[in-house]
Amino acid sequence: MSVLYLERPSFWTDTRDGEAWFRALATLKRADPAMRKGSPRVVWQHALAKTLSRRTALGLFGAATTSDGALLHGAGLMVEHESKWQLDAGAADMVSRWEQQSPDFLSHFAEFLVRNSVWLRCLLCRLLDGDWVLTDWQHVRSRRRGISPGDSLILNRFTEPEHWLEGLEQRTSSRWLVRTGCSDVAVHPDVLGRDSRRDDLSLAPLTAPLHLLETVGWMTPHGVLQLPSVLVADLVGQLSAAAALTEITSRHADIRGVVAAELVLRELLTTFGANPSDEDFGRWMDQLMDNSVSTGALEILSAEPGQSRHGRGLHGDPARKLVRWVVHQEFNDCFQSAWAALEGHRTAQHASPAKEIT
Repeated sequence: MSVLYLERPSFWTDTRDGEAWFRALATLKRADPAMRKGSPRVVWQHALAKTLSRRTALGLFGAATTSDGALLHGAGLMVEHESKWQLDAGAADMVSRWEQQSPDFLSHFAEFLVRNSVWLRCLLCRLLDGDWVLTDWQHVRSRRRGISPGDSLILNRFTEPEHWLEGLEQRTSSRWLVRTGCSDVAVHPDVLGRDSRRDDLSLAPLTAPLHLLETVGWMTPHGVLQLPSVLVADLVGQLSAAAALTEITSRHADIRGVVAAELVLRELLTTFGANPSDEDFGRWMDQLMDNSVSTGALEILSAEPGQSRHGRGLHGDPARKLVRWVVHQEFNDCFQSAWAALEGHRTAQHASPAKEIT
């Protein structure tokens, strides 16, 4: 069984300065590609040592392949592609919004973290479920120590670090499990065994994203969550490809239940963190349709021509751009199988195993 291992939580150290990560991303965006090659530690040494501490920088990075699965370094604003790290499509968009001083860039940032940071999702799920309780937030956010189990964070259940993710594997990590092809998630044993002098496992870094949630109005000054309903639904329910495609289809369908196949499937990929080239998307879409239709995971009730804005049709057929379909649970397996058709995923699967935890 392949495992997605987690590094310790890592966010910006000045809890009020979420823009620290944007300054780092802008630096990486401009950096020579050769400086973005290697482990996150190496990239930090080459490009970010004068901008961020190593502990803070680690949280920018996504997953890297290992001999027994994958290692997830952080929130995935930087993703590995062809042995180099590059800005995730969503991160690139946020950097552009930040550079243009768009008033909504922080809310986009907060949404990205809620959807992609396994550690933040773990904390939010525990708070929503009542397993953990955040107390005295007004005092916590003003001190350097940050949230601390047994003090400002009361752990009613799942008190030991090795149990923090117990029962939340899908709710916290579905997107990353799909992206990496792993079947389970766990804190890396090396992280669990570190002492306080070696980047030990601590929930204190999560104070920073909590402060961001308050800044964008998704948490009250007293520490009460008031997340948008769509994010609550994402955190409470298990994310699956079948459920996601059903929801996206329902949202975009006309009165007859018809949707543009390409546009809906592109949004499905975006939900799981992929933004492939047209060539890769076409290959993925064809493989997905072959598997899904042949197995009955996706029932095509009707297909008809559309306009150029509707994208490519099924198997590139312009007469089958607009479709009406029914999604079944078996679609999850087809989606997972078709993921390998994406160039970036194929590259990650064949990358050299990571030899160290940074």
